[in-house]
Amino acid sequence: MREATLSLFRALGAPLVAIAITMALGFLLVASITDDPVQAYRDLLFANFDSLGNFALFLNRATPLTLIALGVIFAFRAGIFNVGGEGQLYAGAIAATVVGVFLADLPAVLLLPLAVATGIIAGAILGWIPAVLKVRLAVDEVVTTLMLNTIVLLFTSYLANQVIRDTAAYGAVSRVVPQAIWLPPMPGVPGATSGFLVAVVLAVVAWVVLFRTEWGAQVRAAGTNLRFAYAVGVPADRRIIGAMLVAGGLAGLAGALYVLGIGHRFEQNFSPAYGLVGLTCALLARIHPIGALATALFYAMMLNGAAYMQISTDVPRSLVNLLTGLLVLLMTARLTAGRRG
Repeated sequence: MREATLSLFRALGAPLVAIAITMALGFLLVASITDDPVQAYRDLLFANFDSLGNFALFLNRATPLTLIALGVIFAFRAGIFNVGGEGQLYAGAIAATVVGVFLADLPAVLLLPLAVATGIIAGAILGWIPAVLKVRLAVDEVVTTLMLNTIVLLFTSYLANQVIRDTAAYGAVSRVVPQAIWLPPMPGVPGATSGFLVAVVLAVVAWVVLFRTEWGAQVRAAGTNLRFAYAVGVPADRRIIGAMLVAGGLAGLAGALYVLGIGHRFEQNFSPAYGLVGLTCALLARIHPIGALATALFYAMMLNGAAYMQISTDVPRSLVNLLTGLLVLLMTARLTAGRRG
């Protein structure tokens, strides 16, 4: 228990220090741009809590980031650098939409779990392919996951424009899924999808699985020292593939929950690079599930707050991109310093 507590503190401590330094440097930059840097930072950090509507948007933004970050953590723990979160997200979203649109006559009690399960499976398949290529043929997973991202984005664009397009709406959007399978709102927060509660529960489940089960120990062993894992009898190949199935499935679930809880249809440009930001959240959390929940909430606050800041001041929302880069830089420096020590 003590070791788990120390691990959690380490997971949260490094991101918090990096965030504090980044925000201090960012404040100096904002002060050079606007006459009211305090107002700008106030909107960036706290406008999400000005109203229930703003708070709901904040939780909705945090949901896919948390799920994708959790998936990345499973992959990283197995020694796989999964950069396919965006494609897996889109695969889950389009799969849930297709099921919802074409099987709309099914009872909601069957259609809802079927749509969610299909989204998870679609994402898991996108995780399985690079894992098998890595284990069986030693194909670099960064290349395959990036290529699959492009393939999925192009394929979903075709479906959204040609097969399931809503001709009464503007742009590459699908028909709306039946209202009977829309996720209920979070209690007490109208407009916030209950998918966020799913993400919180899964963050705890991910921690238990990775650090309190034999399967999780074997995954971590395969990712830490593959040769040693083989030597002690760990079925490392199967654990790597299993971890990537979980990683893809979580990203696919994020896509399905977006469609069923937020967008209620597939939109070709619904993701503001959730895959990349989710990857960053996992790295900032030092690949710890609970830390990933915290960093996902922070990023959601920043992404939404940037829009409020731009409205009330003359500070561009692109400032968040700069702060993100500073965060990654500081975390990388922290990790390198830790290795030298």
